[in-house]
Amino acid sequence: MSNGQLFDDDSDSLDPEKVLAHLSAPTVLRRWEGSLKEMVEIAEASLRNKLGNAEEVPALARHVVFGICDTMGGSVIYLPRGELLKNAMRDAEIFREWHERNARPADLARKYRLASQTIYDIIARQRALHRRSEPDLFGFDGDTGNE
Repeated sequence: MSNGQLFDDDSDSLDPEKVLAHLSAPTVLRRWEGSLKEMVEIAEASLRNKLGNAEEVPALARHVVFGICDTMGGSVIYLPRGELLKNAMRDAEIFREWHERNARPADLARKYRLASQTIYDIIARQRALHRRSEPDLFGFDGDTGNE
């Protein structure tokens, strides 16, 4: 608790299977606050849209929401929506296809109906984002070059 928290973080002691097993009980579901319950409903609807009425859909939806809460719980986050979200997901997929599958920019431009220059700009932005999230293995982050 040396990081300024009021209470100890007990998330490591939570058993996800136990938590998930009790989430389907009506009394527990009623107690979920608005946003959390809505997240489960949205996850369930999205999974049903992709998987049909598979029996495991409700459990998968709760498992996904539990994972998000376990990882990001307690933090304030901004969730984009609309075109901003669609473009961010498209850009990430373009970069993944270029980086991992060696897709040519010209092919990506045709597939996504974008100008070639737009594809190059997206790849450059995504590369910069990925570089920032990579660890500095050689200690250059603090290096000013004035030695």
